[in-house]
Amino acid sequence: MLSLFRNRYKNRFGPVPTLCLFLLLVPGSVKAQQYYDPGLLQKTVDRTPTDYQSNGIRMGGFMLKTGAELALENNDNIFALETLTVSDSIVHVRPWLNLNSNWNRHELNVSAFADIARYDDYGSEDYEDIVFNLNGRVDVKRGSAFNYTVSSMQLHEDRSSPDDVDGIRPTEFSLSGFDVGYTHTFNRLTATLGYRKDDTDYDNNIDGTGNVLDTQDRDRSRDAVSLRLEYERSEKSGVFFSAQSNKLDYDQKVDNQGYQRSSEGYDLRGGISWAMTGVLTGDLYLQYLQQEYDEPTFSDIDGFGIGASLLWTPTQLTHVDFRFANAPQETTQANTSGYYSSLYSVRIQHELRRQLLANARLSYTDNQYEYNGTDTDSLNDTQVSRAEIGLSYLVNRHVHISGGYAYEKQAANTSIFEYKRNTWFLTLSLEL
Repeated sequence: MLSLFRNRYKNRFGPVPTLCLFLLLVPGSVKAQQYYDPGLLQKTVDRTPTDYQSNGIRMGGFMLKTGAELALENNDNIFALETLTVSDSIVHVRPWLNLNSNWNRHELNVSAFADIARYDDYGSEDYEDIVFNLNGRVDVKRGSAFNYTVSSMQLHEDRSSPDDVDGIRPTEFSLSGFDVGYTHTFNRLTATLGYRKDDTDYDNNIDGTGNVLDTQDRDRSRDAVSLRLEYERSEKSGVFFSAQSNKLDYDQKVDNQGYQRSSEGYDLRGGISWAMTGVLTGDLYLQYLQQEYDEPTFSDIDGFGIGASLLWTPTQLTHVDFRFANAPQETTQANTSGYYSSLYSVRIQHELRRQLLANARLSYTDNQYEYNGTDTDSLNDTQVSRAEIGLSYLVNRHVHISGGYAYEKQAANTSIFEYKRNTWFLTLSLEL
């Protein structure tokens, strides 16, 4: 870990003052974690009251909304270490845009987001995360449509990741993919058939003495075919069943440790959907998944779980987002095929005044590694707890000010992967 402290340099922004203000939280994380993190690249204000929303710019058959956030952050453990913690101040610039069609038939939406971060003392930690997404719908006839999505992300791996290679810079990786689907409604039954392909590509890193840290054995592609059947019980609720099969192929058949990490798996879900506009929308379901690996010494990953993607609006002033998710995740840790990750997250926004929004978020992620060895120092499990609370003040339709505090803790079976960190930050949001 000492290599993290070598070859650091000052960046061009100069000193950034520590945030000693009476800050309360921005609800979204200001720094990208792994791509499955619930706080990844979230906007500061979750849902803006109608009379404080920007009108946007009409461009023919499209509506353009664009803006940027300027954030100051102070993080007391930037390398996510158990001891020898190091703090730093960071400047974030986050431009974004949404371009949405307003056609009577068909649909096309384009969105882009960037998080450009510059550290005060440890400039080698600087990063630029960029996200692009295009999605739409082609109406065939009443009740039938093609759906499509194309996405591309250029991200960095957070220092808290157990797979971090301790390079002199955060490891960068790209995540790109597309999906296509067809939806048809037969009276009360709606069927959706879909196909998705994702590619993950990691860049090599270097250590403090200039040696190359090879990460090419993490490059992989994933193909998935899915079917969802939903029966409408009423105008406000339905029941559904979905099945997905996937095939995960690594570019290197055998990784640098001699393991074959390619795999195949499936995911079965059954549950209830709600569409009570203004009260409850989303899905709640039971799930079973399994992933089988090519490596003969690896055990399969499987398990039951509860999943949810729900927006509950108990009053006109309060919005509550629930997200429960389960998925097998990839790793390069020795003696393990991967891990079963379970996420439980709730995010709350409440209007104290029309211009003053209170925000809070709690999340817990349980990562259970499928251990295939006898080394007691190997990673078996991690539990990540996050808590955030804060305020956002809406000056007008175009200017918002937010500030906040976040706490994060990772526990593990071996202390080298454990850490705690506190973050304070202040954000100025501008929107056209």
